[in-house]
This record gives sequence, structure tokens and C-alpha cells, in this order.
Amino acid sequence: MLFVPLKDAQETQFLKDNDAIINDRARTAANPAFNRPGSPDLLDAVQNLQTSSRSVNAVLVQLAPGFTPEQVAEPIRRWKHLSVYTREGMENILIVKLIANSAKQIGMFLVILAIVSAAIVAFIIYTMTMGKLREIAVLKLIGTRDRTIASMILQQALGLGLIGFAVGKVAATLWAPAFPKFVLLLPGDAATGLVVTLVICALASTLAIRVALKVDPGAAIG
Repeated sequence: MLFVPLKDAQETQFLKDNDAIINDRARTAANPAFNRPGSPDLLDAVQNLQTSSRSVNAVLVQLAPGFTPEQVAEPIRRWKHLSVYTREGMENILIVKLIANSAKQIGMFLVILAIVSAAIVAFIIYTMTMGKLREIAVLKLIGTRDRTIASMILQQALGLGLIGFAVGKVAATLWAPAFPKFVLLLPGDAATGLVVTLVICALASTLAIRVALKVDPGAAIG
């Protein structure tokens, strides 16, 4: 860490490097007509900027009729030692670099939410089951099978998941357009999300089911 006075930090932050100073001088001194559209020196100024690596990072090429992108890109890539990207290549870079990274971030966020949701559902179902231990003991005392008791707890967890999914889907559908950026939820994604929600709730109910199956029937009359 570097500690400097505020004045020195501000000066360092807004201080231009040598290339920026040279470019500014070139635009204002060497090319005084650059900002005057229609001037005969405008084309020369643009050409000078295009040939200077300090001023231009990319050049957009518009093809004349009768030429293919690869036909023009190959000589430039071979003899000019420059990187050339066609429209398909640029779309691929956009998808791989930008969209794929965003998808990974959203996927990681969804995994974290799934784990937290499973923990919350497990805690709720466990708490509700602990409050009904006496009723579960009575059911066992009258001969109710363990499968029936487990299915009741599972149905409770699935019902909780269905209610949560319905509330989330309605909220996302109604409120998402109000945000400047939102993730579009397609019907296939909604169906997948419903299945994942039910699976998470089913797995979260296993702890409560194990507790319920270990209840002693004698607790009903204890």
C-alpha cells in the first residue's frame, strides 16, 4: 500500500502519459483542420490517425461488392501482421468472452441461492416436524406406516416449494421489466427451475423425515 498526500494523488490520477500528450499535440498542432468537416486536410488527418498505433486500436473495414470477408482478411493477416476478425469471429468473441463469463457468474449465483434455499427449507420443515412429534407418535401408535408419515412430510416440503416458486415467478414476471437490466425467464427455464425447486425441497425434507421416523410411539402416552 502507498500513502501519498491528497494533492499528489489527484495530480497522479489526472496526469496524462507521454503518448497521450503526443497525440493531443498531433491533433491540435499537426492537424489543425481535423475538427473541421469538409476540409481537404480531413482525409490526411484520418489516415495519419489510422496508421498510428497510439491513436487507433481498431479499424472497421467495409467490403466492396464482389469480395468475401475471408478473401480480404487473409492478406491482411498474412502480410500486415495484424489481427483480423470477420463479423462471425467478432460474434464468437462476444459470446465466448462476455456472454459466457456472465453466464458463469449467474450460474454460480444460482448455485449459492440453491444451497441457501435448501438450508432454509430444511430448517422450516425440521422446525414444523419437531412441533408435531406428539402427533407423529400418535400416528405410529395407531399403526400408521412409516411410508405414510414420510410422504406427509415430503408433501409439506413440496407444497412449500410450489408456493415459493409461484410467488417468485409472479414477482419476476411483473417486476422484471421495471429494472434497467433483467434476466429473461423463458418457459423452458421456468420448467427447469420448477423441477430443481421440487428436488431441492425433497432433499431438504430428508432430515425432518429421519427425525419423524425415529419417534417412539410410546411418547404419545408418556
